[in-house]
Amino acid sequence: KLGWNVPYDFNESDFRVCYALLNTYLTKQIENNDEQIPWATLRYLVGEVHYGGRVTDSYDRRILTTYMEEYFGDFLFDDSQPFFFYKDPKVQYGTPEAAANRDDYAAFIDKLPLL
Repeated sequence: KLGWNVPYDFNESDFRVCYALLNTYLTKQIENNDEQIPWATLRYLVGEVHYGGRVTDSYDRRILTTYMEEYFGDFLFDDSQPFFFYKDPKVQYGTPEAAANRDDYAAFIDKLPLL
């Protein structure tokens, strides 16, 4: 369960739906040679429609919106200022370098240390 003031019952199928949504939009963006990723649309669909559709508490909605702004944007790919999901003196959870294929990304994820 994920919740701040109210427990919400997000599950594996919620994750899979959002994954499919992201995959569809990002694949379409590449196929159409669009230079910009539709971040505002993705934040809205994931944060307001899918997950946000279950959020009933106004403070929970505010924190969900903050997470969408914090983790969905072009700054994820800024080479001059690397983005870290988490960073301390022992571990850095950042974004991987550009890889040739999905397996390279999976290998990067598998090597991340557990906290």
